[in-house]
Amino acid sequence: MNKLFALLVAALILFGAVMAQQTPAGTNISNQASASYIDSAGQPRTTTSNQVITVVQQVYSFTITPNGTETDPPPPGPGQIKTALPGGQVIFNYVVTNTGNGTDTINLSTALGTSHNFNLLNPNIYLDTNCNGNLDAGETTPITSVTLGMGQQACVIVTATIPTNTSGYGNLNLVGTSQAGTPSDPTDDVVDNDNWARAVASNQATLTAFKSASPTGPVTPGSTITYTISGSNTGGSAASGVSVTGLNGTGILISDTIPTGLEVSTMPTGSAGAGTGTTTTVQMVFSTDGTTWAALNTSNLPLTGNGTIAVGMFISGGSGAFFPQTASYTFSFQAKVPDSAPAGTNYSNTATVRFDANGDGDADDPGETVTTNTTTNTVAAAYNVAVGPFEHPTGALTGTGPYTVGGYTITRSGDQQTIASVNSGTTVIFRHTLRNTGNTADSFTLSFSGAPTGWACSLVADDLTTPISGPVGPLAANAPNSDFNFALKCQVPATYPSSTATITITATSVNDPSKSDTTTDVVSAVADGFRFDLYGDLTAPYQASKTSDGEDNTSDDPDDTSPFRPTIPSTPANPGTSVTYRLRIDNLNPNNQADNYLLLVRPLQNFPGQVDSVLFYADADDDGIPDGAPISNTGLVNSGDTFKYLAVVTLKANAAPVSVGFNFEAKSTASTSEGLDWVYAQIDVNLVAQVTLDPDRSGTVTSPGTIQYTHTLTNNSNTPLSCYVGGNGGSYGWTYQYSTDGTNWYGALGNVSVGVDPNTRTQTIYVRVLVPAGEPIGRTDVNTVQARCFVTYPSNPLATNPDAQDTATETTTVVGGDLRLTKSAVSYIGNTSNVRHPTGATAYPGDEIEYTIVAENIGTGNLTQVVIADPLPSYTTFVSVSASATGFPTGSVIFYSTDGTNWSATPPASVPTGGTVYVAVNTSDIDGPNQITNADTMPPGAKITITFRVQVQ
Repeated sequence: MNKLFALLVAALILFGAVMAQQTPAGTNISNQASASYIDSAGQPRTTTSNQVITVVQQVYSFTITPNGTETDPPPPGPGQIKTALPGGQVIFNYVVTNTGNGTDTINLSTALGTSHNFNLLNPNIYLDTNCNGNLDAGETTPITSVTLGMGQQACVIVTATIPTNTSGYGNLNLVGTSQAGTPSDPTDDVVDNDNWARAVASNQATLTAFKSASPTGPVTPGSTITYTISGSNTGGSAASGVSVTGLNGTGILISDTIPTGLEVSTMPTGSAGAGTGTTTTVQMVFSTDGTTWAALNTSNLPLTGNGTIAVGMFISGGSGAFFPQTASYTFSFQAKVPDSAPAGTNYSNTATVRFDANGDGDADDPGETVTTNTTTNTVAAAYNVAVGPFEHPTGALTGTGPYTVGGYTITRSGDQQTIASVNSGTTVIFRHTLRNTGNTADSFTLSFSGAPTGWACSLVADDLTTPISGPVGPLAANAPNSDFNFALKCQVPATYPSSTATITITATSVNDPSKSDTTTDVVSAVADGFRFDLYGDLTAPYQASKTSDGEDNTSDDPDDTSPFRPTIPSTPANPGTSVTYRLRIDNLNPNNQADNYLLLVRPLQNFPGQVDSVLFYADADDDGIPDGAPISNTGLVNSGDTFKYLAVVTLKANAAPVSVGFNFEAKSTASTSEGLDWVYAQIDVNLVAQVTLDPDRSGTVTSPGTIQYTHTLTNNSNTPLSCYVGGNGGSYGWTYQYSTDGTNWYGALGNVSVGVDPNTRTQTIYVRVLVPAGEPIGRTDVNTVQARCFVTYPSNPLATNPDAQDTATETTTVVGGDLRLTKSAVSYIGNTSNVRHPTGATAYPGDEIEYTIVAENIGTGNLTQVVIADPLPSYTTFVSVSASATGFPTGSVIFYSTDGTNWSATPPASVPTGGTVYVAVNTSDIDGPNQITNADTMPPGAKITITFRVQVQ
């Protein structure tokens, strides 16, 4: 390993991050709105907007301390003054700190002054690996730059030589220049050049003073820091002592103010060697005000730093010049860090040495009061997390009863939540609470594992609707009032057999992925929900309606695709696999007539070419296993009896990644009229591919109509890529168009570049769908957007195997009455109106992002109880929210909420971390001024526009 590189690595390890307020460069800030409503058929619905992703850009910023000017006061003058013999060497100490939000290289150079008596010779810059202020063995290789991560700092030494046979002083400046510019002007270099120091030539006594801290850099709560101050007489004569208030005689005083919060509980130690024939004594002393001193004894301990309390060592040796040339001293004391010290607390410390250089009895002349280099210790971040049952993130449950959500009772025991039994075809919800148990603010990623095959699970906010996209937080450290509540929401498939489910929720620290915690959700049994029963004799006037399972089959049209049709929840499956449906036929004939039913399947969307076979089997014992050979009818079923059977749908091995829709039908053979009943089912054929194009989209559109989707193409490789982006949508003659800027549209995109650095590794892909007139309600088209990426872009990207590929699906459904939710963003420089990026794709810390959410009733019927929710994105702070509405009845009032329950006509002034903003329109007074219910309607064509503004941290 290169020696200089090794030194730099050591320095950066010793000096951890001292600043974490800014969002790191390259962070994705993602945001997605959602809405809940009741459609014109009285069915509760939810929908989500497109996702908007903003990539945080790098801010280049650094400091060099101590600061100083070349001229004497006023203005301030040099930041440090060192004295040495003519021809001797001086050492100046600096600290370089990266105050930006990403890794930066700071170039370092020196400049000689003009307002002085002489020019310093041979200036060199060195890395002070142990930050003790002195140039040690192994630190003698000059440097010209330091590379620092976000918040890191490095100690730097500048040495120079005073010319021989000279007097007066010479000035020197350390200049730093960042590798890049400012957010407002990337070509404008970031420079720190106010770091002037002064070297004074003197033949009098000169005491050096160096300070070290062990450990150097980060410390943990409850640990001990050992401070050591040392030096020697490097001048041209012996040094004398000075009088110190409260102490007897004269002497050299080494003093150190205890950093605020640190505690000294053991006696300091020290020694002074004054040479042969000279006797010196050392005395440990302390001061409560920094002026008056007294002898320190164990009875005075402990001493806790408050900004004025100091410890010191008093070196005495009689009157006159008693401390000869080459004489040295050492003073050391230990200080304990508080057990509760929060991360990021800085303990900066500088010692002072006072002596008499010219024998006039005071320390008021230049060079007689010497300050050491400054040591800085920062309390290291200790990251940790707890996630557990609702209201109990640590799993410590004492006297806590069950709670109910989604119609199921959930019990809590330790770190586990349990539902005794659920019905197939229903939704299961477990609520959870997350707590930051570290000592500093942190964000957390949430994930789950163990969901049974076929279960459609997702993590949502505590409103049980809004998707969680990206990390949550930052959350304050160990603050129960900052706990984050969320939920696991699972749709249990209607065909799921009686079994158990154990799903593990994991929360992981963003800043330290090795720190995570888990909690467990258990479903002890799944009962048969039978939400998709087929019925027996449905000839008028005996059409049946079984409200116990939530169905109301009011249409006799087997091609019906309206919301009224009985529907089996969609099932995902891979090509070449089979999906088994458990079905029943109840003979509900009121005349006690037995009947035989034909078992049929009616192909609907995308069925031809995707399905290999559909077979029916009897299942009398209801165990999900076929009884014998395939059947085509039930045989005779007595009135009041139930026939149980299975339908096995097998996909072709090359089935396309589309939604395949079909009706299972039962037809009465005894009926002279239609005598038909059916249930709609859909298989979502999985796309078996690596996913790097995110996210999948779904939306609704009128006919004619247009809808636009956005995806983010992210390059996680270590080399730039060029990509072809196109899709396979348009089964019904719909038009799909693609763009990278939302302005210029093409049938496909070629040679889309994505780089590897944080500023270029993502590319927004826009897809516009144009639906012609005449399309039936319920028609669905699935567009698979494919990104084929190459290191070297070929002439025909469709005929060459890609180096990397990615897909995302877009499912668009024609509706007669529904809610469209779209989202866009603009980022601004600071809090002004100057646009940073017109689509919000990039932003810097301190910039503001303005989200615009538009909710529109694009159908022909009223929607009711419409509530739009938008979570506060991670790494942002709430600024404001406002809304407007058009197309609503006169007198309607826009309401806001931060919990979805308590509403006000006044927008909220603040939203907590992890919180959500809710917006709705009150159109009726019958439900009271502070409620949103199904009496509040959204007419066709009505629109709600929300402006949600946040600031990047």
